[in-house]
Amino acid sequence: MLRRLSCAIALLCALLVLASPARATVPVPYVALGDSYSSGEGNRPFDGPCHRALRSDSAYPRMLPTLAGYLAQPSFHACTGATVDDILLHPQPSRGSQRTQLDYVDASTRLVTLTIGGNDLGFDDIVKQCLLPGNCSKWKIADRVEAGLQTIKAQLVDAYTRIRSRMDSGGQLLVAGYPRLFVSEDAGCKLFISDTEAEWMNSLVARGNRRIAEAARAARQQKGNVSYVDVTERFAGHELCSEDPWLYGLKLSSPDEGLIKSSYHPRRSGQAAYARAFATLLRSPAIRTALTLP
Repeated sequence: MLRRLSCAIALLCALLVLASPARATVPVPYVALGDSYSSGEGNRPFDGPCHRALRSDSAYPRMLPTLAGYLAQPSFHACTGATVDDILLHPQPSRGSQRTQLDYVDASTRLVTLTIGGNDLGFDDIVKQCLLPGNCSKWKIADRVEAGLQTIKAQLVDAYTRIRSRMDSGGQLLVAGYPRLFVSEDAGCKLFISDTEAEWMNSLVARGNRRIAEAARAARQQKGNVSYVDVTERFAGHELCSEDPWLYGLKLSSPDEGLIKSSYHPRRSGQAAYARAFATLLRSPAIRTALTLP
C-alpha cells in the first residue's frame, strides 16, 4: 500500500513539473554608446557614417553578449568622433541619422557601456600635431590639453549622471578608459613621433584615465551603479612598438575622413581586449544578479 502511495506521489510530482512552464531567461537590454573606441573605428566594414564595425569580432559591443552570456544584442549607437556634447546635447550632423546619444537610453535600458572623453581632450588634433616635425608637447596643443584635463571630470560626471537618470533604476553604467599607446622603452618604431612625444602622449592617456575613474566614482555617489573599467593592464605588452600590438599605428583612411582617421585605434585584438575587460565585470556575481533580477 505504502509503495503504491509513494509511486502515486512521485507520478503526481512529475506531472506538476511537466505542467509548470519553464522559467524563461530574458536577455538584459543593452545600449552601447560612446566614441570611436566603442564604435570599432579602423575595423572595416562599417554599418554607415558612424563607423560602427559590422563584424562580430570587430567592436566590443558586438562581442559582449556572447562573453557575458545574458545580454541582448546591443542597441549600438557609438559613433566615431563623438564628444560629451554628442552624448548629451546634439547629434553629429556629418554622421547620417545619428541622434543625440542620450536619446537612445530609456527606462528599459539595464546596461550601458561607454568610452568618451578622448575627443574632448583633442585626441585627433594631438595625433596630427605630433606627426609633424618638432616636439608637440611644447606647442599650443599641449596648453589646450592641460586646460581640458582641468574641466573634463565635471563634464563626465554630468554625462554619467544624466545617462543613469534615464536608465532602469537598477541598471548598470560601465565606463572604460583608454589604453596606453606606446611601450615605455625605446623600440625605434614610432614613425614621425619622438620618444619624448610618445612619453607625453602616454602621460596624457594616464591622466585622462584618472579623470574618467574619478568621474565614475563621483557619479556613483550621486546615482549609484556606475563602474570604471580599466583596460591599461589588459593592453600591457601589446602597445605600439610591442611584438604583438593591439592598436593600429599610422593607418591611412579615405581622404574624405582625413587620411589618418583610423590611426591609433584598437585592432580587432584590441576590441577583444575591451570586451574581455567589460565581461569580467559583467560576470561578477553582484552585477550579474543585479542585472538579471526580474
